[in-house]
Amino acid sequence: MGVHYDATRCKYVVRWQDGDQRRIRRFQTEGEAVAFAESVVVRERGRPPSTGVRPERAAVVNATARLKDERLQNRDGIYSYDTALGTRWRFAFRQSDGSLSTRRGFTSRTGAATARRRLVESIDRGEVKVARETFGTFWLRLLEERRPYLTKGSFVDFETHGRKRLVPEFGATPLARLDEDLVRGWLGSMVAKVEAGEVSAKTVNNARTCLSVALKEACRRGLIARNPCTAVPALPLDRQELDYLRLDEIETYLDACMAHYRPLASFLIGTGARISEAIAMQFRHVALDQGVVRIYKQLARDGKDSQPTKGKRFRSVQIGPGLVNAIGEAQNKQRADPDDWIFLCPTPLRGRYAGRTSQAPPSRKTAHDWHEAALVDAGLRDMPLHALRHTAAASWLATGHPLIFVQRQLGHRSITTTEEHYGHLELSFVRDAVARTEASITEAARRASQKAQLRSITTRRDQA
Repeated sequence: MGVHYDATRCKYVVRWQDGDQRRIRRFQTEGEAVAFAESVVVRERGRPPSTGVRPERAAVVNATARLKDERLQNRDGIYSYDTALGTRWRFAFRQSDGSLSTRRGFTSRTGAATARRRLVESIDRGEVKVARETFGTFWLRLLEERRPYLTKGSFVDFETHGRKRLVPEFGATPLARLDEDLVRGWLGSMVAKVEAGEVSAKTVNNARTCLSVALKEACRRGLIARNPCTAVPALPLDRQELDYLRLDEIETYLDACMAHYRPLASFLIGTGARISEAIAMQFRHVALDQGVVRIYKQLARDGKDSQPTKGKRFRSVQIGPGLVNAIGEAQNKQRADPDDWIFLCPTPLRGRYAGRTSQAPPSRKTAHDWHEAALVDAGLRDMPLHALRHTAAASWLATGHPLIFVQRQLGHRSITTTEEHYGHLELSFVRDAVARTEASITEAARRASQKAQLRSITTRRDQA
């Protein structure tokens, strides 16, 4: 017999031995827990000698009696319970195999009643099956099923979030018992890690999205009644303004680039391509006579294989004559075939790669190192390599190009994405719009004054 405080549930817990069975009960206050523990001690001391009934049978009888009492108190199978966040509601129901189960975490009695009615109707129609499977086994099975439909990078992200943040928390939990309270508790532990600087809020939201995808699929298969993630909102994010090179900083940056990095840097600024897309470029992807670069794949993170671009979207990017000439000169200088890489990493004179005979594209990390060195040599502020993609978008907008042009160049699926990131940079459009508005107001005032003068002249003439 013992009383202790459960910090995860914010309740006092009493554990005792009932025959051969260990029992547990939780209380909101310490006084209630102590009083119950004392009553159990008194009951055990005054218990009559054994009547020959097996302990497990007695436990079943006691549980049945308690369930009967609860049903008498609440005949529709809906019950309230207290949590640290206030009163919550649960409901009891019969599963497809006849066993009794519950669902918890509802914020209102009406919500619990509606969910119970829908679940019972789904069970009666045979749409919801008993799910004895744990989240961990279901996650591994779903991961393998989704592998053919995901890019390599998306699969790695999906697998990483599960291995690091989801399976350790929910792996041993049966799918049928994974409710809103458990999801909220997990999100609360993630918030503590965000505050400690161990992980970012965006990473936590991405992990929550992976969890929601898995539970939505379990719901579609009839393994659970609803997706508990839908009632647990994502963490709010503080959107930071994107940094980029201003127009007067671009040439300074390029001049500071090493000779073997400058063509790649010019390409990133001129096309807005991602670094994974740029290092996967081959000469056959460029139509020099049309000034068009066709981007439809990117180099994998390990640098060995090519894979579809982010979002699996092919796009054509228009480039300027300076970049066209630079690519053409590089092709002539290398005497390159159409299938040769455009951007190459120079063969080192020493080190582990000193003995290789063929050149290959630089890795992402190598390109990041080159970029950081260029920023230092140019005396510019620190910014990630991806800022060159933002530089391209900002340059197009600063020179009067509309958002629709930027969307097509960058390959965004929706112009909403483009507007969300770069809408505030569309300065020329805003300046022109404000100037036209002021001009219209001035012109309207001038015409009104002329009409008033004309009416005055007409009136004086009629009076004369």
